[in-house]
Amino acid sequence: MTICNVTQGHPPFFILQGIPGMEDKHKWVSIPFSSLYFITILGNCTILFVISTEHSPHKPMFLLLCMLALTDLGMSTTTIPKVLCIFWFGQSEISSEGCLVQLFFIHSISAMQSGVLMTMAFDHYVAICKPLRYATILSNSHIALIGLVSLVRAVLFILPMPILLQQMPFHANRVIPTTYYEHMAVVKTVCVDTTVNRMYGLMVALLVAGLDISAIGSSYVLIIQATMRLSSKEAHHKVVNTCTTHVCVMLLSYTPSLFSFLTHRFGQGIPPHVHTILGNLYFLVPPALNPIIYGVKTKEFREKVTKFGCRRKDPITTMESPNHTCLDPSVFFLLGIPGLEQFHLWLSLPVCCLGTATIVGNITILVVVATEPALHKPVYLFLCMFSTIDLAASFSTVPKLLAVLWCGAGCISASACLAQMFFIHAFCMMESTVLLAMAFDRYVAICHPLYYATILTDTIIACIGVVTMVRGSLLMLPCPFLIGRLSFCQSHVIPHTYCEHMAVVKLACGDTRPNRVYGLTAALLVIGVDLFFIGLFYAFIAGAVLRLSSYEAQSKALGTYGSHVCVILISYTPALFSFFTHCFGHHVPLHIHILLANVYLLFPPALNPVVYGVKTKKIREIVRVFQKGQGKGVKTSERSRSIEGV
Repeated sequence: MTICNVTQGHPPFFILQGIPGMEDKHKWVSIPFSSLYFITILGNCTILFVISTEHSPHKPMFLLLCMLALTDLGMSTTTIPKVLCIFWFGQSEISSEGCLVQLFFIHSISAMQSGVLMTMAFDHYVAICKPLRYATILSNSHIALIGLVSLVRAVLFILPMPILLQQMPFHANRVIPTTYYEHMAVVKTVCVDTTVNRMYGLMVALLVAGLDISAIGSSYVLIIQATMRLSSKEAHHKVVNTCTTHVCVMLLSYTPSLFSFLTHRFGQGIPPHVHTILGNLYFLVPPALNPIIYGVKTKEFREKVTKFGCRRKDPITTMESPNHTCLDPSVFFLLGIPGLEQFHLWLSLPVCCLGTATIVGNITILVVVATEPALHKPVYLFLCMFSTIDLAASFSTVPKLLAVLWCGAGCISASACLAQMFFIHAFCMMESTVLLAMAFDRYVAICHPLYYATILTDTIIACIGVVTMVRGSLLMLPCPFLIGRLSFCQSHVIPHTYCEHMAVVKLACGDTRPNRVYGLTAALLVIGVDLFFIGLFYAFIAGAVLRLSSYEAQSKALGTYGSHVCVILISYTPALFSFFTHCFGHHVPLHIHILLANVYLLFPPALNPVVYGVKTKKIREIVRVFQKGQGKGVKTSERSRSIEGV
């Protein structure tokens, strides 16, 4: 029997269960959630940035696209960070005020988005059926008024929902079996008559979603009728294709929300995890796809993005000069992955996923180590250095890589190209030095444990960090200066996704032997020396492990260091392949070379937090404690179990 705490009034907190029945899979489910959230932020911020900085696209269609991007960002940011906290850290508790605030913003932003979608359908109707009156009907002042009306309508309709819930008594069981605070999910925890809440929610749904869907449907019916009367088959096909895409997005936007709405009222036989997953699709998929459908697939906007990414087109026209008159390059052009241009959009998906994993994993390690004094030890300080370098290397390449893959915005100034080249190679050299230091740390810990605290003091760790930075910077600094002395003729097109040293050198028409010799020397001094000592340290470690009498200890140690060796191989193999291909591999297909070069910059930063963080027992235990707020989460889970028992 359920107990009703009428005397308590509004509860001090609620608990979100996540996805019921899939609690053990929360970590895996978080991967598509975080990836789609990353795409949502990147895509919608790109749309807002391009439209706000370009004066020419300030037209109704683009202003409405800005409104849609803002609602997408607002809706995702209102829900997904808390969902990820549940999946990653188990932080499911939220205050009652926070619950009502999230409930208000989720439903009000959804209502605003519905209004924007209806306005976009009306925009398409006027553009196709009333083209001569388009500028008069949809002026900028009218668009601003429509945006204001959508905002006021959403606030006025949704505001009574949290007010009605504010003073109601709730059941003792405050666990809500979902990932966010949906109106009906909270209403079901009330232990008095909720007819008013249910009826008001139904009325709002009918007045907002019902009327908007009817208006959208009517607009597209009229558009299709006008399209059928077109005499040109090409124009007919073009309009139908565009409208079909928009209709699919609207179906994708409304279907999960309608499913969630109807399931709460009539779908008692639907499994809770199916209901929760489909409810979350509404906050994940449409905000990630809308920038692609309404941005990338809109020809005029795509041209504006390309123009913004490559404002100066004059140097590009001189990429291939008929003679060898030397030209000082002012702009280079990154081609992307030669031969796979038609797959650039698809290739951007794993890039986004790996970029998200890199940011989330390495920032988690930095935050946990920085806030936990028990982890202020040499191995974890090296891990922080490693995470910092991984983040910096990713930020040096991934944003421009995505711009090339999404928009073909490959233009990059000569100074920016040289700066990117310097930072990419300098960070790679620093990473190699840190790998060497980590191998030395493991060697001392296993082979000379009594001297560990004496050898690896905080002062020595700080000195190693300074040497790492100075070594990478000094060895790489001559490369941009050596390239700066060269003259470039014929082509400024770099058949790559980033400004790699040898890829830029090959474009020069002067004597490039100093560049090639110095590049080879730097590679040998860094990769060659570091790999030699890393191999030496792990050989000593393997010898010490094999002398252990316990077979279980041997298996445990070899398993741990086997993972580390795998990461080292993943880190060095693509780099060595790219280096030797530039020097000797003239018959290797160019797209294979570029793909493996990108593997070096994408995979290790995403995998390193897993291998060096999650698979390290002590940091894993500290992360669990950190996630639960120093034991607070344990008390919360015990409290929730006792409540469920009641």
